[in-house]
Amino acid sequence: MELGGNAPCLVEDLVLHLEALIYVFGAGCKLNGGDPRQDDTSIRPMISESSAATVEKSVNEAVKAGTKLLVGGKQRGAFMEPMILEDAPFDTDTRKEEIFSPVILLYSYNDFKEAVMEANSTHYGLQAGIFMCDQNKAFYAFEHIEAGGVCLNNSPSMCVDSQSYSGIKDSGIQREGVKYVMDDMLETKVLVMCNIIGRILLICGTFFQRKLEKNLRTPA
Repeated sequence: MELGGNAPCLVEDLVLHLEALIYVFGAGCKLNGGDPRQDDTSIRPMISESSAATVEKSVNEAVKAGTKLLVGGKQRGAFMEPMILEDAPFDTDTRKEEIFSPVILLYSYNDFKEAVMEANSTHYGLQAGIFMCDQNKAFYAFEHIEAGGVCLNNSPSMCVDSQSYSGIKDSGIQREGVKYVMDDMLETKVLVMCNIIGRILLICGTFFQRKLEKNLRTPA
């Protein structure tokens, strides 16, 4: 059950949660990186130094292909600085594949429906985020974005325990969430009953007849 994805996010309006996300990410380069067990650590290392090197290589290749590196992107051992890339070509690994690194790919758009189509131009489909106040556009995005979930005015990584958390396309099978995990651990068994209506009516009829006879024998 590999729930991988690359988390597309469409921004129409600067709503409250988005302002908070921009503030946190904008301050990312000033946050402390170190041991995740320490309270003052804000940026954790990747799983290995080689993993960080792979990400840096992908970013460098994207920059050579015309991507603009707006901030961050430097490797320090197993750490990767948070980065923002603008206009990464669609045939680069940074755009096509899941990046296990603190990176945002930034694109501008003029037509909302075309932006939704671009959000679908990936073989992943876990969750997507949309930031907007127009409910008609929100429902349009929900109906047309090819993903297991759409988060309105929150990041695509938003998830709660009771939620059905799942993906489509290459983003895995099955679902996370307490109820859905319990369902996966159970076997469904069906009892099909045929030609029993007459017998049920006979039993009910006999029951009511005996009750009526009992009531008639009971003194007033």
